[in-house]
Amino acid sequence: MTPRSWRGPRAWGLVLLALAIAVLAATTAIRSTEGYAVTGPRFAPLVVGIFLAVLALLFLARTFVRPDVELAERAAREHAETEWAPPLLVVVALLAYAFLLEPLGYIVATALFFPVVAFVLGSRSPVRDVVAGAALGVVLYVAFTQFLGVDLPGGLTPIT
Repeated sequence: MTPRSWRGPRAWGLVLLALAIAVLAATTAIRSTEGYAVTGPRFAPLVVGIFLAVLALLFLARTFVRPDVELAERAAREHAETEWAPPLLVVVALLAYAFLLEPLGYIVATALFFPVVAFVLGSRSPVRDVVAGAALGVVLYVAFTQFLGVDLPGGLTPIT
């Protein structure tokens, strides 16, 4: 008999449902004099939240109400084959990046983040990764701040 597991799909269905609820709750916090008009800022998040909730409920129905055996078998198979360390390390790197972004600045934080994630994902060319991370940080910083008018944290970087 092929192993079956609904634990993973059910957990992701609940995560998606919680995300939909968070989107809908955040939508109510958007200030607008237009209410939920199609031209107002609340309309798109409202539609996304509703569709996400509907899809999450349909997905959960596939695991609770009318269990999809093929889905459970595939989930069990993929869980057994998945190497969990790289995605978890990338999440840790993203959290560190988020915390270091303000004090170090966009360029330095990106220059540090890129080679670390490249190493976690299997790259064994540290010099290339450091150069690519620094170049990426500078190019994106200049593009966003100078051409798009987006304020990115300068931090330790003397570029303004």
